[in-house]
Amino acid sequence: MNTDPRTDEDLAGLSTQQLEDELEVARLRLADMTQLQASWAAFSARLDAASATKDAEHSDEAGNRRSAEECAGRASHHAGAAPTTEASTAVAAYGPDDTNEPERANDAARKAVTALAEVAGSGVEKSGMDQWLDEYNARTGLPRMGWCTGLADVLAAAYAGDLHADTSGIVRRREGQGRRVRVALVRLLASGGYIAVPRAGRRGPVTVTPDGVTAHRWCAAAPDLLHADHRAAYWARVRVHHTGRTGKQTARDQARYLTPLPYGQEEERRRAAQMRRTEQWAKEMEATRERLATEQAERDAQAKQERSAAWARSEQEVEERQAVKDDRRDDGLVMSQHGPQEIVMGTGKRRVTAKRISPSIWNAVVRGAVYVVSKEGGEDWPWLVIAPDGTRIGVCSVINDVPYAASVRDIVRAHADATERGKTFPEWTPPGAAVATPKETGQGRAVAGGGLPKVGEAYRTPAPARAVALDLIGSQWVAECDRHSPVAMGLNKFGDAVADVAAAYVHDNEQDAADAARAHLDAHAREDAHVMTPENIDAAQALSLSCDQWQTLGWISDGKVRETADGFTAYDVSPDRADVSKRIRKTLVPRLWAAGFLKVFAIAPGVREFGLTDEGARALSLWSNAMRINAVTEPEKDTRHAAVKNSRYRWLSAGKTWPGEHRKAQAAADAEQAANEQAAALRAAEEKAAAERAATPTIDELAVLEALSSDGLDAQAATVLSAAYIGHVVTRLRPGATSARLDGGTGRGDRRVTRTYNVNGVEEPITPAAADVLSAAAANLTDATAETWHALCTTVNERWGVYRLDLTAAIDAGATMCALLDQVAPPTGPSEEGTDEPGSSWRSQAVTSHGWAVRAGGLPVLGGTTYLMSRSRDGGTS
Repeated sequence: MNTDPRTDEDLAGLSTQQLEDELEVARLRLADMTQLQASWAAFSARLDAASATKDAEHSDEAGNRRSAEECAGRASHHAGAAPTTEASTAVAAYGPDDTNEPERANDAARKAVTALAEVAGSGVEKSGMDQWLDEYNARTGLPRMGWCTGLADVLAAAYAGDLHADTSGIVRRREGQGRRVRVALVRLLASGGYIAVPRAGRRGPVTVTPDGVTAHRWCAAAPDLLHADHRAAYWARVRVHHTGRTGKQTARDQARYLTPLPYGQEEERRRAAQMRRTEQWAKEMEATRERLATEQAERDAQAKQERSAAWARSEQEVEERQAVKDDRRDDGLVMSQHGPQEIVMGTGKRRVTAKRISPSIWNAVVRGAVYVVSKEGGEDWPWLVIAPDGTRIGVCSVINDVPYAASVRDIVRAHADATERGKTFPEWTPPGAAVATPKETGQGRAVAGGGLPKVGEAYRTPAPARAVALDLIGSQWVAECDRHSPVAMGLNKFGDAVADVAAAYVHDNEQDAADAARAHLDAHAREDAHVMTPENIDAAQALSLSCDQWQTLGWISDGKVRETADGFTAYDVSPDRADVSKRIRKTLVPRLWAAGFLKVFAIAPGVREFGLTDEGARALSLWSNAMRINAVTEPEKDTRHAAVKNSRYRWLSAGKTWPGEHRKAQAAADAEQAANEQAAALRAAEEKAAAERAATPTIDELAVLEALSSDGLDAQAATVLSAAYIGHVVTRLRPGATSARLDGGTGRGDRRVTRTYNVNGVEEPITPAAADVLSAAAANLTDATAETWHALCTTVNERWGVYRLDLTAAIDAGATMCALLDQVAPPTGPSEEGTDEPGSSWRSQAVTSHGWAVRAGGLPVLGGTTYLMSRSRDGGTS
């Protein structure tokens, strides 16, 4: 193809000198093209030699490219040489005498220039089109890829085959001791799928993927789009990823890796993998949706059954309460001169309202009658409940020197009931006192009698916070507490007492309400524990422990501080990280020891452990409580307390010990080692004995197996013996098991033991040994024997075919069945051999033609059903 825009008419107007100049220009262009093609062929040859170990596909592509270029070079050489020779020959063929020499020379030169232009133009057009396409793609994709010149240089070196990785994962410019390449650049290129690095522990060249070849061409086509350093490239990638749907931190995390080449093989692979994961997720979601729907249906059915059962129970309770109410009205216990009795929550108790009048006087009102609760004789007297007629009827319980409302109500109700029935309520008198009146002391203060109990002494009161039902069927519960006012107050959802009943949080079961009341009591206990008297606060201020001293005492109370030749160290001191230790100053622990707060233990040669003395425990408790209520402040420096030790501390780091310390430490270490060895020996002996017991069947198990393998057993007897055999095998191979679970097998009526349970309900899978032993014997669990299995199981789920066998009941039933079979009388008629053996038992195989008789008192009873096994003369069982 001719790329020269000039026509033949334009060339015809040129002179001979101009034609020669044009011919020289064509020769120079052809020489440049030939040199370019030679350089490209040399580069291809070097690339093929360096990439000899690459994959076959890359090698084939390089070989094809080299062959095509060599053919193009030869063709262009021949095509360029021919016109040149032709032009020279044509010019030289005409002598000086030829009159048409200018025209013929012009024609020959024009032909030569046209041929050279066609050859050079075809090569230039092809290379220019590829370069233009690479530059267009680079300017479209490189700005969003965020590359720097360092990445382009590493990729070019890998493309040239100059990068090699050794067994340690280090990439160098050439194999051996070449210059190392930055690991970050190699990882970035590998993260985007542009290069392939040998696996860890292997050496070899770093190869370029097809996406890497394309990216290399893009970088060569548009080097001005590459960033100067990796930081600028990183923030360019951050700006690309930070869109409206992506946050800043997510964009930064994504920018730490290169994106795959747009529409490249790596991007297609990742898109396919993502599509596979999406399809798998959709399948799992569908299965999860079906499973949740099934579980919800089961829960709904179970809840409906529970509601029906609760409604039936509530109706029965209403009928029972109505019957009791009718009986009480007939007896005249409710209807009296005061009118009908008020019923609280269906319990039939009188309504008693307790109210605080003054710090030493309370009132309890019931049906208009006012009872007084007070300390008649002063602060040292107990709280007395006084009837309206002035009679002392009892002493109520107290909490924090305040009358307990429930105790007051019980005493008032008992007195009111006795008065209504016309009975005499006994008057309360002080225990062990001659008279009930107080006596005056020398200071003019009334005190209790000699045997009068102190406030809060010898009284057992119920918990002040408890769960209370709001309806008869117990569907709504609240937690109330008596420690906030004269009457009980409900608790809201935050555990705080509220005076308004409507503000109390309503629970749907008793357990949640009880847990809320217990948590409220714990809060009261914590508040009570933090209360400090002025004397305690003064003692804490006198301690004046610094932060380090307080922290060290806390570590020592937990047994975390030890001393070695390296100094003092506190082990495992972090609450959220494991194995975190901290060194302690050399003088901190000795000063606390000198103050009498610590005691030293020699636990091993060269190792000491510390504990708190009674004085140290008291100091730690006082200071901790004072810090919790902000009664004291920590000093900046350690406080030097008065020393109570006569001698100075002996540091292990200085090689000093107390007399006999090494001997005691060695003795303690030897004793601990001996104890550990003895415990290990005992454990080994127990494990050996347990293994021997598990491997040896018991006598009862062998008896059950022998009875189960005998002929002539009916279905009920075989069922009982099968269950007993399961119980013996499971208890032998899994000590501590109390029940076993039987699940449905592959066939109808087939069951197998899958799990075992201990007394605490802990579930464990059956051991392989037990499964192998039980697989040899059938469970004999069919529709005909289902009732027998029901009597031996704790729970049965017929819908799912799950039976939970009580191993103890099964073993006892098997022992009863074996005893019953042993009591079977010998045959009354002649045997098949014609002889009668008086000693024949149920195990004799000769008993085949006569019936078996069972003693009337030896029938096994299972679940209320008596099973009688006999044999007819025709060989059948019934």
